[in-house]
Formats: sequence, C-alpha cells, structure tokens
Amino acid sequence: MKSAKSVSFAYRVIFCVMFVLCGIAVVCLAIGSTTRSIYKEEFEKTYSYADGWHTNDGAALDEKAMQKINSVSDADEISVYNTLPENSGAAFAFRAKNVFYEVYINGELVYKPEFAESPLYTKSTGTRWNLIDITPEMGGQEIEIRVQPAYENARCGIDEFRIGSSAGIVLGILGDKLVSFVTCVILLFFGLLLIIADIPINMRAQKNHELLFLGLFAICVASWCLTELHIIELFFDNSRLMQFISCVSLMLIPFALILYLNEAMKLKTRMVIFATSGLCVLGFTASWVLHFLKIKDIHETLIFAHINIGIAACLLVYFVIKNAVTRSKKQGAKVYIVIRAIGLSCIAVAAVVDMIRYYSGNTDDSAMFVRIGLLIFVLCYGSASLENTIKAVKKGVQAEFISRLAYHDGLTGAGNRTAFEERLAALETEKSDDKTIGIVMFDINDLKFVNDNLGHPLGDSMIKKAAEIIGEAFGAKEGECFRIGGDEFAVVMRENAVERYESGMLKFAELCDTHNADPTAKFRISIASGFFVYDKDCGFERITDAYKKADERMYENKRAIKANQIPPQEYYASHQAIS
Repeated sequence: MKSAKSVSFAYRVIFCVMFVLCGIAVVCLAIGSTTRSIYKEEFEKTYSYADGWHTNDGAALDEKAMQKINSVSDADEISVYNTLPENSGAAFAFRAKNVFYEVYINGELVYKPEFAESPLYTKSTGTRWNLIDITPEMGGQEIEIRVQPAYENARCGIDEFRIGSSAGIVLGILGDKLVSFVTCVILLFFGLLLIIADIPINMRAQKNHELLFLGLFAICVASWCLTELHIIELFFDNSRLMQFISCVSLMLIPFALILYLNEAMKLKTRMVIFATSGLCVLGFTASWVLHFLKIKDIHETLIFAHINIGIAACLLVYFVIKNAVTRSKKQGAKVYIVIRAIGLSCIAVAAVVDMIRYYSGNTDDSAMFVRIGLLIFVLCYGSASLENTIKAVKKGVQAEFISRLAYHDGLTGAGNRTAFEERLAALETEKSDDKTIGIVMFDINDLKFVNDNLGHPLGDSMIKKAAEIIGEAFGAKEGECFRIGGDEFAVVMRENAVERYESGMLKFAELCDTHNADPTAKFRISIASGFFVYDKDCGFERITDAYKKADERMYENKRAIKANQIPPQEYYASHQAIS
C-alpha cells in the first residue's frame, strides 16, 4: 500500500508542478510585455542594420547571403563593408556562427574576440553575439568585418545586424526568443520532474522506468533546443562550451529514446533494440574518434547523430503503430492510443520540418518546431507512461501482498512454517565446515488455558507479545524469526550463533520479567526454549536433525518450567483476585 500511496503522491506532484510551470510561463510572458512597455524608448532607438553590406569589389550582400558566408567566396577570408549611419547610437551588434572574425572601423581594429580552448571543443567558435560600442565620432565611417569560416561545408556566417542602445539590443533579442526560451525551460523541468517521480514509484513495486527514460529524453532535447536558441551566449562568454553541449545533447537523444522504447513497449525480442543501440554506440564512438584524431570534429560528424535519430524515430513509429494495433484487437480502442498518436504525429512533423530547415541553411532557429512538437510529445507520452507505471506498481503491490500471505504469519508478522522450512532447505545447500548455524526453538506456556478460560483475543495478544519479546531479545532480522505452530516459534542464526544466543537469552529473561512485573498485565509470559548449534562437530549430517534436537531440548525445558512454576489455574485465580 505504501507503493500505491507513492504513485498517488507522484501523480499529484506532477500536475501541481505542471500547473506552477504554466503559471511561470504566463508570468514570464507578462514580464516580457511589461519590459517592452517600460523600455519602449530604448526599443525605438534600436533598428536593423542588415542593408547596405557589400564586398570589397562592391558586390551587394543581403543577410541571407552572409548567413552562408563560406558559399559567397572561395577565398579563405572575406571582408564585408558598410557605412555607419550618422547618430548611429551607442552600440553595434551582430551574431557570428562558426566563423573567426575581426571588426575594423576606418581600417583600425576595434574588436577581436578571444575563444576558450579545450580538447573537447570543436575547431569552430560556435555561435556568439557581439556587442561593440560605437561613439558619435564614428558616424559616417566605414565598418569592415573580416570573416574566416571554420568549415568548408557547414553553416558559417554572420547575421542579426542591429544598431541602437545596448539595453535595447539585448532586450530585443531576449524578447524575440522569450516564448521559445520559456518552452525549453518548461520542457527541461518537466523532464527533471519525470525522473524525480520515477524514484518513489519504483521504491517497492515492480520496476518500471518509463518515466525515467522519457525524462532523460526530454532533458536531452530541451538542452539541445536551449543551446540552439543562443540566448545564453548573451550572458556567458564561452560560445564553444555552448556548442559542445549542443552537439553532445543531440548525440544522446537517440540513446534516451531507444531506452524509453525498450522500457515502454516491453519487447519480446531484444534484437531490434540491440541492433539500433549498437548503431548509436557506433556513431557516437566514430564521432569522438574522428574528433580526437583531428580528422573531423563532432560538429562535422553530426550527420551520424541525425541518422541515429532518424532510425530511433522510425523505430518509435513502428512500435507505436504495432502496439496500437495489438491493443485495439485485444482490448478495443483506448484513449491513450489516440494520445500517443497525437504526440507522435507532432514530434515527427516538427522534426522533419526543422531538419529540412537545417540542411537548407536556415540559421535563425534550427529547433523552432521541435520544441513545440516535443512538448506535446512528452506531455502525451508522459500521461500514457504514467498509466502504464501505475498498472505496474499495482501489480507489484499485489505480488508483494500475495508473497506476504504465503510466507508470513498474519498475526505476528514473523515468517510462517512454509518460510521456515524453505529457510532450512536453503541453508542445507549453503552449509559448509567453517560455518555454524544456531537454531532456537520456543513454546509458549499456558496458551491453551488462556484461550479456553480467558478468550482467544487475550490468547492472540499473548502470542503477539511473545513474538515481540523473542524478536527484540535476539535482534531477529527478516528471515530469522518464524512462527511455526500455534504456540511455537523458531529463530535461525547464521553468524555468531553461540554469542547471539547467550546475550539473547539474557535479554529474553529480562523482557519476560519486566512484562510479568507489570501489575496491569492481563497475562503472564512463560516461554520454554531449546538451543542447538549445527557445525562440523555436532554429529549430525542434516540441519533438520539439528532442528529436531533443539526441539527436544525445548520440551525438556518446558517440563522443567511446569514443574517449578505456579500452575496457570492458581496464577490467574490469584491475579484476577488482585485485579
């Protein structure tokens, strides 16, 4: 039942957090609108500076041409020129992608960025926003940007030319990307939420990690989408690190998706998953080998990641359709089949559109449609996976309950006779000359008298108290204390049996005396015991014989106790008279 409560709690948390995230999204959008109103004057001073650019021979260049600067000229380096307007403002900004560059005004170098170095980074500079201060004296002067592409066949170029106040430029860029940024953050937090929700759900029940792997998939895609927005570069100078995170996130997407498919679809054959996983590992390994050998860096080998994503996507489509057909034949149409179909359609269409945009050279936002499609996909599949997980948890709870009925005594919680016999059988196969096994047998005195004369409820209380004393005295762990009959118990000890028995009997006697000295106690605790150690010198070949010997000693002790203690008729007669 604890697992069921965990599921219910996780389910409520998911919807509460989603509600909070939606609230945050609304607040962010409201803040964006308010900010535009407050800084209206700053925005009005900021304008596009995309017109008027040309090469040194006078050939005009529009922004689309400069987004693919490596295709404009065969030269290793190209310069583009423009004239700064009079009263141009306080700053000039542009975005550079996969190029090295310098900015000159009237032939004088005014800006040359430095880039972090690491064996993990690509030879590219990544995507970087550049903000250059412009003084009033520079108005009307010629500005030159010298550009050197990092790759021959990749998206290399400069764009997003703006002039205005620094605040207006930065706020304008943030305003353009705010909705996309909020979408990515919601997706990232939702992925983390799915991972967190997986923990309590799988604590005690049958393991089902659909939510975990779907969460990892969401985080990988959200991380890639977030870096592709190129907002973080406004505040974090290391554009190469951002490109590294973008590439690695994209490489990990197919791994997470295949892990999710493996868990969600419960495939009877592992060959398809094994083959696709192998292709992913092969592509991932090849990318890094080529990178460290300096043949091709990880940005240049992203085609491997795209192929693996395509394979994983095809696999997803196949299994979802197959699963939908199988379910509809067996159980009829279900709402979750429709939900998954909607999620799949959204992410499939979005991925195709963005991939076409990527290879056509669109540098504005290569993950624009994927973000929206993925958010719908994760929400749809998250709800369906949660349904499957809850079913698995319920099965696990039922299995645990049945197991407890089969191997535990319902009154005391100790192991029952079946568990005791299986424990002895297991020890029989594990026994060796260097190990000792201690068996203590117990029998509750006076139980029949109490049941017959004082009632079975009091007899049950007597049994539970005896079990409590035995378990506490011997520090019995799970699988060590057993109720093997109506009034009989056994404790099986594998380690330090003699020492545990001696200290346990002292504690046992102390607990019995404490209970019997209590004037409010409605029954006395009188328990006979017998102990035997099975080892190489005990004279028995089987542990069952040792158990029988302990049982014989227990009956000897029982006879001795009865011969020396007050008979139950006299004890309870005097005890009731005092009460």
